[in-house]
Amino acid sequence: PIGPAGKAGVKGGDIIIKLAGKEVLNIYDYTSLMGELKIGTETNITVLREGKEVELKITPSSRD
Repeated sequence: PIGPAGKAGVKGGDIIIKLAGKEVLNIYDYTSLMGELKIGTETNITVLREGKEVELKITPSSRD
C-alpha cells in the first residue's frame, strides 16, 4: 500500500526539510511535528530533491 508520503509525491532519496511550515533538522523534529498534524487535514511538506527544494501537499492518515 502507498502511504500519505507516497501519495503526496515524496520519492526515495528525498530529504524532508520542512513539515507544516516548520524546519525539520532531524528525526526527532519530524516525529514531533507529525504528532501535531491533524489526520485528514492537508498540509505542506518540503523536500530536498537533487539539490532543489520541492514543496508538496500531504494529508496525514490514521495508522490503523
